[in-house]
Amino acid sequence: MRVFQALKVGLLIERKNRKNLVALLAVVVVVFGCMFFIKAQSIGDQLNERKGDYYNSSAFLSKFQVQDASKNGDGSDLFKNLTQQKSAIALQIAALTVENYPMYYEASLRIAELRQQAFKLEDYEKVVELLPSKLQNAMNYLYFKTMYESGKDAVSDLSHYIPFLLFFFSLVGVGWYIFMSFYTSAILLDDFEHSSIIKGYPIRFDHYILSKCIIAFSYVLAFIVLIFISAAPLLLNGFGDPAEPVKVYLGEAALISSVGYIARCIGYMLVISVFVMLLSIILNVLLKNMYLTLFVHCILFFLQIIFPSLVSIFPYNPFHFMNFNEIVNGMPLDLAKPVDITMNAGLLIMTICIMIMLFVIKTFFSTGKIKRT
Repeated sequence: MRVFQALKVGLLIERKNRKNLVALLAVVVVVFGCMFFIKAQSIGDQLNERKGDYYNSSAFLSKFQVQDASKNGDGSDLFKNLTQQKSAIALQIAALTVENYPMYYEASLRIAELRQQAFKLEDYEKVVELLPSKLQNAMNYLYFKTMYESGKDAVSDLSHYIPFLLFFFSLVGVGWYIFMSFYTSAILLDDFEHSSIIKGYPIRFDHYILSKCIIAFSYVLAFIVLIFISAAPLLLNGFGDPAEPVKVYLGEAALISSVGYIARCIGYMLVISVFVMLLSIILNVLLKNMYLTLFVHCILFFLQIIFPSLVSIFPYNPFHFMNFNEIVNGMPLDLAKPVDITMNAGLLIMTICIMIMLFVIKTFFSTGKIKRT
């Protein structure tokens, strides 16, 4: 019953809090910003991207002396392999130009096969930085093999609803933790301006914390719903294929549907949101300062970005999993010292951390009525 009283008080306060309106507006601005960015930069334009690959393939070959790349020529096996890759990329460009998508997927599969062979060839280290990693190529191989064998006769168009959402959620992991840190950095401190309202209710601190989390979480759900609503104008261009496969790393190269990927991202975002809320509550109580709380959040998040070796040294640090898109794409396997971590492990670790923080709040912070000065 007292939790409902706390919710009533919290809603009275949050209803007039401009921070919520600004956060909702920020979500809309970011979604529309992504739409304009895609259009302005031609992101997702397969033809332009393949042309870029063709120029890169020329850079590969420039690392070798001019050699005979014919079957019986004197060129090295790697030189012949790279020459075949360049020819296959040219075929990709031709296929996209005439909109022959089955041919495009066949050529793409051929490139992935050639790159699998190249990994085993002598002097591969000369071009290793210019080609996808073994994991990325394995994911490409699985994807293009599936698309070719299924007879797919179209390519994804980011101007359609589902492909755009897929693109958006494939990027959101970069900023979601920081966004939530800003949003929750004063989750308790905001109420210092409303001490008269709070003192009017005999609310235990744990009930107050629960009410604040429920209210903040409801806004998080509103943020996510708003993403889907803001992208609705793209339905005029087309809905897209919700079953189109997406390349992911789940302990091994795998494919999941676009809708499945979006659902996973939303699940990660919700768990991260609860993690950030509880951490902000603890920092608010200990530091009693919004800026210090935000500073600590930023340090914890950016530390492993500035020093990537920390991921290898402490692979199960929960903050490694906050940029979940990198984990899902297998980026930790491309570090100087590869580490095999997945988001399933991340979810388990974050869940354990959430339980620990709940225990800390319940045990050490729930010792009486809320007092405000």
